Amino acid sequence: MRSGDQVMRLAIFQQSYGRFGGAERLAFSHYVQLKRMGVDVTFYYMGRVSPGWKERLRDEPVKNIPTGIATNPRQFRDLSRFLGELKGFDRIIIHHHVEPVLAFYLSKYLGPRIIWYSGSVFELPWEEVITGIDYRRISPTVRRTGSEFYGGLLSSILLSNPMYGLTARIARALDIATVRGYGKVIANSHFLSKFLARVYGLNEPPRVVYPAADPLLEHLALKNHVQEQDYMLAVGSLIPLKNVETMIMAATTVQSSKVVVIGDGQEMSRLKDLAYERNVPVEFRGTMDNEEDLAQAYGECKFLVHLSLYEPFGLTPVEAGLFSKPSIVTNHGGPPEVVVDGVTGFIVDPRDHRFIRSKMKTLLDNDSLRQEMGRHARENIVKKFTIERSTTKLLEEVEN
Repeated sequence: MRSGDQVMRLAIFQQSYGRFGGAERLAFSHYVQLKRMGVDVTFYYMGRVSPGWKERLRDEPVKNIPTGIATNPRQFRDLSRFLGELKGFDRIIIHHHVEPVLAFYLSKYLGPRIIWYSGSVFELPWEEVITGIDYRRISPTVRRTGSEFYGGLLSSILLSNPMYGLTARIARALDIATVRGYGKVIANSHFLSKFLARVYGLNEPPRVVYPAADPLLEHLALKNHVQEQDYMLAVGSLIPLKNVETMIMAATTVQSSKVVVIGDGQEMSRLKDLAYERNVPVEFRGTMDNEEDLAQAYGECKFLVHLSLYEPFGLTPVEAGLFSKPSIVTNHGGPPEVVVDGVTGFIVDPRDHRFIRSKMKTLLDNDSLRQEMGRHARENIVKKFTIERSTTKLLEEVEN
């Protein structure tokens, strides 16, 4: 990657919001692929890392990121030194998300060099626009992440009932000013591109670069020899937004299969009660940071069910497709850009549990159809959603 006669220096930033999921895997995957392509790239990261990625990055230097609020002289010096260090980069990709105050500093200090590869908006101030729900109710990590970034006392004050409305209003104003200061915005789906243009008042919808599945999962999919088991799979945080409730309700009269749920969150207890009341066999396996365990779940399931009420893209149908599994996905957001309705799965209204139930039965009762859809799903993923394709498109947008 060159600018004139000089090699362009690129940095990637990401701060995990309390978990290691699809967004984090994608940032790591883009970094490794850019290195393979010979790009001069440095990765800055703060947060959890899966065992598989720890091993893979054992010999790769990953730099730490300070928070934007310095509460003592040492932190202030670290932040000042960090911002000075960034002057050496020609382009800086904020990959999905970094701490909001730091993002504001970056947009004002290095704005033209900053490229935001967005996987969603900063959800705390925008949740009422997205779902009308208080973000504190639906995020399992907001309080823990707030404490990590700003300290327990300040975070508890900002998220308290008397202060939360003001916190959200200030955060929204800060977020708008931040995004408008970036040199470029890239979205991970056409759905999100239009949404970003609307909420931030952008002159035109951002360009789109589709994500890709984790290469570690792709490697495991090629070695997949597990026997199919009799279960439907859901993968994601157990929060109201992910809408696992509707999956359980839809499965009420589906007697031939159980439900396996991978994820954790504040909805766990309520969902267990609902499954018991509805007499639906549900196995909650908790969060899986280990790629081999996740690969086994995808390989064994009959199909994936993904019914989020809002989903900017949705990597789980991509991951399921790698393992030749069809998906039943929400029509609210980006998943219809992944799943071809009636060919690689079904696109449904995430609230219509009767219609969802009919599609569950269709896939459960017809082995040949399910397997044919699974083959088409894999063909679709390896054609459109590889890490090589995603990284090449991302680099093109960075250079232009």
